[in-house]
Amino acid sequence: MPPNADLGRLRDAHTAPYAVELPSSIGSASADPASVILAYAAWHPMVLWGTWLDSEVLIGVDPVVELGGLDADQCWEPLSVLPGPQSGSQGIGSAGSGFEGIGGGWVTVLGYDPGTSWLAFYDSLLRRRADGTWVFESLGLPGREQVAAAHLEQARAAVCAKTWLPGAGAGIGPLSPINKHEQEPRDQHTRDQQVALHHLAGVERVIGRIRAGEVYQLNLCTRLRAELLEPPLELFVRTAGTLRPSYGAQLPTGSDTAVVSLSPERFLTVRDGLVTTSPIKGTTKRTEDPDGSQLRSSTKDAAENIMITDLMRNDLSRVCEPGSVTVTGLLEVEPHPGVWHLVSTVQGRLPLGASVSQLLAATFPPGSVTGAPKSSARAAIAAEEPHPRGAYTGSAGLITADGRAELSVLIRTFEVTGNRVELGVGGGITVDSVPVREWQECLHKAEPLARAAGSNLSGWLSDLPPPIPIDLSDAGVFETILVQHGRPLRLADHLARLARSVRELYGAALPDEIGSQALQTAATMGDSPRAALRIRVQSQHTHLDVEVSAQPLGPRLRRSELTFANRSAVSWRHKWSRRDQLQAAERQTAPALPYFLDTDGQVAETSRGNLFVQGADGRWRTPPASDHLLPGVTRCALLDALSDRRVPCLISPISREDLGAARAVVWTSGLSGVVAVSGLDGRALASASPAETWSQWLGYA
Repeated sequence: MPPNADLGRLRDAHTAPYAVELPSSIGSASADPASVILAYAAWHPMVLWGTWLDSEVLIGVDPVVELGGLDADQCWEPLSVLPGPQSGSQGIGSAGSGFEGIGGGWVTVLGYDPGTSWLAFYDSLLRRRADGTWVFESLGLPGREQVAAAHLEQARAAVCAKTWLPGAGAGIGPLSPINKHEQEPRDQHTRDQQVALHHLAGVERVIGRIRAGEVYQLNLCTRLRAELLEPPLELFVRTAGTLRPSYGAQLPTGSDTAVVSLSPERFLTVRDGLVTTSPIKGTTKRTEDPDGSQLRSSTKDAAENIMITDLMRNDLSRVCEPGSVTVTGLLEVEPHPGVWHLVSTVQGRLPLGASVSQLLAATFPPGSVTGAPKSSARAAIAAEEPHPRGAYTGSAGLITADGRAELSVLIRTFEVTGNRVELGVGGGITVDSVPVREWQECLHKAEPLARAAGSNLSGWLSDLPPPIPIDLSDAGVFETILVQHGRPLRLADHLARLARSVRELYGAALPDEIGSQALQTAATMGDSPRAALRIRVQSQHTHLDVEVSAQPLGPRLRRSELTFANRSAVSWRHKWSRRDQLQAAERQTAPALPYFLDTDGQVAETSRGNLFVQGADGRWRTPPASDHLLPGVTRCALLDALSDRRVPCLISPISREDLGAARAVVWTSGLSGVVAVSGLDGRALASASPAETWSQWLGYA
């Protein structure tokens, strides 16, 4: 932190802001933003390109004050030297001075992690207005006359620069996930798959936290990395010129570090005392949702957005005038590179004399990239994410000398260190999240950036799910629910899973009356200690056929043997009505039941339920909910029960070798509860098993 006198200079100086119009007869082709920005390459400029306070481009060099390596909250004091947006000050750049431009101010990276924030005060700018004209502006700080004059000459030269064309090569190498355990495995394919599976496991753990009441929503992120193949400024011009983000920024945060941001999201805009925030929550891939209608009708995405909109409304209420905070736009579908987003807008009025630093102290970090409640979400993020976030999911932007501000959320952002670039990606997790789709959403967001940089995602990464054969889809999906003396067990959870499949596969909602119909049918089994309630849904293109039936069951299966079998590589996370592959596998392995591996040779599930494996270390594990297994309702209930009783159980990949060396194995199903495995591929397992105890925990007689 510099001496107070340095900051006092910004607070107390009597300034004479001025503007110099640059020749407009040069022609738009030679004064395009990309060419002008690159003409500054030797000056190590900061650049804002997008819609920053009604300006298309802002370029600054040689800051008066520059502070790096800060925590975000260490920025509040330096920022407070500027007047509030309604303070009545006649200081630098204020409306009372007759100067209507920007002139300069604080440009900042407010990093999410400690030590990743950066502040620089620029007292002159080259600005491209929204109408395409260029103007040089200075705050006229005493003692800075020579700096301003040099910048003006550079600005004049820059707007005459030759048109820049991107090179044929790539700006970065292929983007691949960062593996927490770098030493193993060595091959890229296995590393990528490990990271994907660990992300799926993380989503499930977050859902468990939501079910336990710790949080309502949490933004879970991971990181990709690549080799940097060109200077950060060229990478920025290449990508921003292609993607045209609303809040593009290239910020030189150190001698070999930079933030290259292509953010679509506004965090805060302050002008004339009115503060506006526009959180983004909810995403679909545009190639899968051409007109945004799927996103518009998604109850999961709507709930996610509304929760964060309410959080931001609450944050603004902490600092705005009472009663002034309103939601001015809700659940608006906006197009962005490669995706659709749901965007809402909240506004409030700051009290007289309130500063941007006070506003930031009340609202940072942005709610859309943390979760709700924010404090609990941040604690869970620290526990669940395998890597520090760095500056990612913080904020960047400009706070002007007269108290206006435009700040983005640092998403879609490359963080550069030397010849390495990292990209954070993530999404909001709710209780209805599907882990596989959350991972795919991460890749949906990363792919347009990789493409704009002239590169691609690692060859082993794909945001495409396994194929779904038409015969499986046409036959429909179903649920089987245990009924005990007329009462269905976990009916709501089964209906929720069924609703997710129907919405994803057929773009339709379950009929409202299906719940009451299921209860009425279950009640007919009141004399049976055990019965199976079956709900089958089949799409007829114009409508859904729904069939609800029930029949008595015999005694509960308590033990079984397992034998490996093959099945096709399709998506198995939906409960398909057509069971011929599974039935053929059961005939092949009888009297044992079959278990299956995924396409990478990892353990998936049995033909009737999900696996839990106890290793030699005594810890239990269950495979992540990937496309290769059904996310069982009983599996989820057991995970909750184990967590409540503090029995350690990891959600993590299990190899066939791990399974072969298991101390104990059980599998779970809605009709049978927890079933002990007495033999595995012909090898007897120890008789001691927690299956009966765990079944009792879950309500099975």
